[in-house]
Amino acid sequence: MNIRNHLLPSELVEAIYSKSLQREVGSWQLKSEVDSFGNSLETELGELLSTEEKILNASNDLSSNFIADGDYGETGESNYPGEIPDITDFSDVICFGISGDGAPFCLDYRTSKNEPSIIWWDDIYWRKVSPNFKEFLALLEINY
Repeated sequence: MNIRNHLLPSELVEAIYSKSLQREVGSWQLKSEVDSFGNSLETELGELLSTEEKILNASNDLSSNFIADGDYGETGESNYPGEIPDITDFSDVICFGISGDGAPFCLDYRTSKNEPSIIWWDDIYWRKVSPNFKEFLALLEINY
């Protein structure tokens, strides 16, 4: 599956087509409250976007929802676990899921076109939570 000229990770494509990560109720919880790098993480995967259209729409919405405004988009000191600089160009960022509180989980292709890292909007900052989608899945309590 290709979204905006980015090939999605095979594990994500398989989960979409097999519907193995679709839930009627509830969220996919973390096995423990840490990300792939050992930093504290409190979230869950509330929804895996299930169609190309949903992924494309959510990805396109990122540039409307995160606008440089004098606060967002300014560089500052990093004080939070896994924090990355605010993103102002979302052309290489693809939203694939939503946390329980509505924050986007995204594939970040900005540093690797072949193996995107996983980033998440942690209320006031973007953070890297996994080096790739396979390791992101390993964080979750998934019982297929």
